[in-house]
Amino acid sequence: LLSIGHWFLHPAVYYEGGLVLGCHYCPGLNHTEIGFYDVMRKALKTALKTIIERKGANGNGIDVFLATFSPSHFEGEWDKAGACPKTKPYKEGEKMLEGMDADMRAIEVEEIEAVKVNAKQIEGLRIEMLDVTKLSLMRPDGHPGPYMYPFPFANGVRERVQNDCVHWCLPGPVDTWNQILLEVIRKWSIQSRRKD
Repeated sequence: LLSIGHWFLHPAVYYEGGLVLGCHYCPGLNHTEIGFYDVMRKALKTALKTIIERKGANGNGIDVFLATFSPSHFEGEWDKAGACPKTKPYKEGEKMLEGMDADMRAIEVEEIEAVKVNAKQIEGLRIEMLDVTKLSLMRPDGHPGPYMYPFPFANGVRERVQNDCVHWCLPGPVDTWNQILLEVIRKWSIQSRRKD
């Protein structure tokens, strides 16, 4: 199960073959700002290509899932004590997938669809997308928020409380992702039995 995305948002210097390609948010360094979209695409392509090449070499069956980009629900600026204060899911149509979240998902969809074409030619290789982006977008209530550490308000309410608006709580959205994943695996199992 591959899951990529948020780490590419952090400041980084990108290397290939020992040479600097560029960077993402690297003030003070003498590198070209190249952002993170193309770098993420290249990393995903490389991972999927390597899986296919190794599968072709060893002949064993392999199942590959790519979980799409999981949006954060941070309201406010990261350095201004913003938070993810929602306590209920959004209603249908209340929140739309847009901006960076939509762009990251689009890259993943394009790459997984492209690799599926090659995967069909290799027996025993199944590739599927676990599309959690839109589903997760509807669950702003599923993040730890200030509860990323136990009892964040035990000593009173501080002026600034660190919030986790990227990771997910259990039970919650991750349980739904797992149910979808297990259903796909179950269907694959049924299909395999029919072939035998």
